[in-house]
Amino acid sequence: MTSGQQRLDAFTDAAFAFAVTLMVAGTGGMAPDYRQLEAALAGAPSFVIAFALIAMFWLAHVRARRMAGDGDWRFLLLTLALVFTVLLYVHPLRAMASSFAAFVSGNADDYDGRLGQMFALYGAGFVLMSVLTAGLFHTARRNPALDAQGQREAYGQVIIWAILAATGIVSTALTFFRNTVPFAPMVYATLPLTIGLFAARYRWAEPTEQGNEA
Repeated sequence: MTSGQQRLDAFTDAAFAFAVTLMVAGTGGMAPDYRQLEAALAGAPSFVIAFALIAMFWLAHVRARRMAGDGDWRFLLLTLALVFTVLLYVHPLRAMASSFAAFVSGNADDYDGRLGQMFALYGAGFVLMSVLTAGLFHTARRNPALDAQGQREAYGQVIIWAILAATGIVSTALTFFRNTVPFAPMVYATLPLTIGLFAARYRWAEPTEQGNEA
């Protein structure tokens, strides 16, 4: 690995860490009274989800980076685009966390009429980042040093991230109709089923010679 590639990896890791820092710092620091402290604690589950999402994309990039080897200019551009989107994605994630905290603390009226817009922003960011991640794995398949097993794993990851992107598109589409806005976040609950079915049916391991002869 060259020094330039090491700097790119360090920059990417720092960007993801900075995104988490922005998400936490956006809460406003120390709560001056009990009511705001209660609101901050109520938002803890949503922050856990937001942190898990950022970690999910970071881990996917790490895996794609290992598959890509030295990489090429395509991988570089996709990485920079992912970093840029992650930093923008913090804002809708923080808004979703704040709305969840307001709902739990009984102040959901503050977001009346704007939930659809927030779900749309969240969905758009999720779709874009999923597409970029799928592109990273697709580009990793160009690595001539990647064996047949690695090729199958990379292709499987492309399909998984395509499923994630398609789910985000459906969820975002539901935000354009007032009656279907409440169902927009529920679409993501189908991901364990769709990805689980694909992962169970996809042949992750390269068939052995004995299996081919049989």
